[in-house]
Parts: sequence; structure tokens; C-alpha cells
Amino acid sequence: MKKLFVTLFTILFCLTSSVGYSEGEKFKDIDWNMTFFDNCGFSSTSGDKQNLRWMEENENKFLRFTLHNKQVGKCRSDTKERNGAPYWERAELKQVGTFKKKSTYEINYKFRLIEGYNNKEIIFQIHGFSSRKCNAPIALLQLRGKKRNLRLLLRQYQSNRKDTVKNLIKDSDWSKYKLSTKSGNKIFAKDIMNKWSTIKFLINFDDINGKLDMFFNDEKIEEDLSFDTLSCDTPHIKFGLYRAGNDKKRNVSSVIDYDKFSVNKIK
Repeated sequence: MKKLFVTLFTILFCLTSSVGYSEGEKFKDIDWNMTFFDNCGFSSTSGDKQNLRWMEENENKFLRFTLHNKQVGKCRSDTKERNGAPYWERAELKQVGTFKKKSTYEINYKFRLIEGYNNKEIIFQIHGFSSRKCNAPIALLQLRGKKRNLRLLLRQYQSNRKDTVKNLIKDSDWSKYKLSTKSGNKIFAKDIMNKWSTIKFLINFDDINGKLDMFFNDEKIEEDLSFDTLSCDTPHIKFGLYRAGNDKKRNVSSVIDYDKFSVNKIK
């Protein structure tokens, strides 16, 4: 019996610890109603350079992502030169399942910046991947600029939606919002560093467009923002750390915590 208990304890520890996970492994906590998985793999899964680990603080468990210089992502596109970068660094998880079109969802989660951020890190995505030919993010939450302002980027396509998917993606643009509170204070990394912050999105997906409201620490900071999607999109969440690689200067190590993910369909 003692031997059986030790074996079961070892298995449970391996499932919840920061080492030994592999591509495809699923991640969910007791206070999350969403499950995420490792869809591409990580540069490092153990030691000082590991990208992902479960942490515990005041009896609360959460996920911590760390991204170091030249930790090239394991997704197929990460090794390719694109958008002015020789490669892309990534430590992300992806939602199990997708959002349905012609539906509205409420997305809630908490995050905490720990250190780093010098190269336009993307910390949250609504992505539209359904195949290699239909593969483009829809919405991005990013830290950008000299003061690392929190920004929201929403995809916009040309009015002629009869073009090929490849050309639509190539010619698309972003609506960019420098986020601030209603009192006019911009949301800078230095002001929220080492503090838990809450995000809520109310997001409606139509066939080829959508609307979005955003809340920061329970305050509505953006309302009725428009975005575009492709008819072939299957929207879903990706979160963690994602940024352009840099051969000219060193990217600093960036660290972020996430907790309490919940997604509810409104209609």
C-alpha cells in the first residue's frame, strides 16, 4: 500500500510540476473553466531556461511563462524570416476547441507582469487558424513603445472580400488602440508590474466581422470596436509570450503570470 501511494504521488507531481510536459499536454486549473494545450512545443522544459511552470502563492496555483533571448518558437512559422524579423520567439498555449461564429462570448482572465519587455511582446491573441492557408490572428494584446504601453490591435481587411485568402491576409491592416483608463491614464508596464490585473472581453463573432468591448480591472476602457475575420477563420485563444527575434541586439528575458481563465457563451 505504501508503495502504491508513493507511485500515485509521483504521477500526480509530474502532472502538475513544471518539468516533463510534452507537446500536446493539456493545462487547466480548478478555478478555470477552459482547457489549453501545448500545440507547438517549447524551447526549454526544464532547468533555468524553462518556458512554462505551475507556481503557487498563498495556496493559489497559476501559470508562469518565461521567454529568454533566442528561444525560437517551435511553431512551423517561427523559424521563417517575416515581418522584418529573422525568426520569432514564442512560449504560448492554445485553447482546446474554438469559438462559434454568430455568437457572443465573455472572456475573463488575470495576468501579472513580472519582469522584462523590450520588444513588442504579444501577451494574448484571438487567432483564426483553421489551416495553413487560413492562418491569421484576429486580435492582439501587446506591450509596445518606449514606455511599453498596453495596446490592443484588431485585424482589418480590405472591403473587397472576394479576393483570395492569401491576398486578403497580405493586404490587411490593424486598428491600433493605446489603452488607457477613463481618467486618461495610459496603461504602462511599469505601473502594473508585479500586480495582478484583470481583463474582460465581450466579443461577438459574425461570419466576416465582429465587435468587442474591453474591461481592465473591472473598468470598461473600450466599447463597440470593430474587427474583421475571414469566412474560413475558427477563432480561439492563444496566450503567453510571443515576440520578434533580434540578431542585432539582445532581447531581455520576459516573465508573465496568468490565472483564472473563464469563457462563457452569452448568446
